[in-house]
This record gives sequence, C-alpha cells and structure tokens, in this order.
Amino acid sequence: MKLTTACLLAIIALVSAPASAGILDQLGQVTSSNKQPAQQAQSSDLVGNVMSQLGLSQTQAEGGLGSLLSLAQSSLGSNDFSAIADSIPGIDGLLGAVPELDSDSGMSGLLSKAGGFGESLQGGAMVYDAFEKLGISKELAAPMIDIVKGYLDTNGSAGTSDLLMKGLNSIL
Repeated sequence: MKLTTACLLAIIALVSAPASAGILDQLGQVTSSNKQPAQQAQSSDLVGNVMSQLGLSQTQAEGGLGSLLSLAQSSLGSNDFSAIADSIPGIDGLLGAVPELDSDSGMSGLLSKAGGFGESLQGGAMVYDAFEKLGISKELAAPMIDIVKGYLDTNGSAGTSDLLMKGLNSIL
C-alpha cells in the first residue's frame, strides 16, 4: 500500500511539475520528502529503548531524555552541543518535552539561593526535579545516560558520547 501511495505521489509530482524541472530532480524531491519519518524513527528508537529498558511511558522517556540533553546543552554550550544535536534526530522535540519547573521549589530552587556553590550543582538538581515531576526515580538517571551514550556510540559521530559525558558531569 505504501509503495502504491509513493508511486502515485511521484506521478502527481511529475504531471503537475513545471516543464523546466527534470524528471530526476522531481523524483529526488519526492524521495527526500520521505526521509523525515526515517529520522523520526531513529529518535523514537532512542525513546523506545528507554521505555523498554527502564519501564517508562513515552512521556517519561521523552521528558527524562530532554532533561538530560538540556543539562548537556547548558553545560557544553552551542558549539560542542551541536555535535550531539546532529546525532539525535528530533532532539528539539525531546528538549521541548522537559517539564516546566518552579524555580523556587525543589532541590534546584534551594541551590539557586546558595550562590556560586549552588550554581555548579543546580543543573544536576534540575534534572532530578524534572525526573520527580515526571514520576521517574532519580536512580534511573544513570541507566538512562548509559542508553543515550550507547545510542551515540552507535549512531553519533566520533566523540559525541564523550561530549555527552562531559556535559552531564555534574550528575555523574
């Protein structure tokens, strides 16, 4: 059924295309538009691994992964984090799944009032606060990190798992 739909879309694209576009260009456009679900499948593979290995719901897995990746992003900065972001398709969705936290409550709220010493620990505390809000035990942080590290070892570019570990240093 999918093959028939793809063929039909290719025929429609060819028939309705301007005369200046070549057939190969249009076939390339049709096939490139079909790549997005494959990228989403890779991201959902990571989420699926977390769900199945840790017994979490999709919301918990996405929010937990997002909170870890958000900590790595804030710790590393955009230049270093871009290598990780390029290796995890759909990362924006994961970062967007982090639950909103009240800055005055939880462990991160207490640490924000502790000055310079609290700042160094606040990122890790925010991850644990997000886990708590999602109903995830903080003991699952280390296994979740291991799953992401394994994913980056397999699917990421050289050194991305090392960058992840550097970015998550405050909770390791």
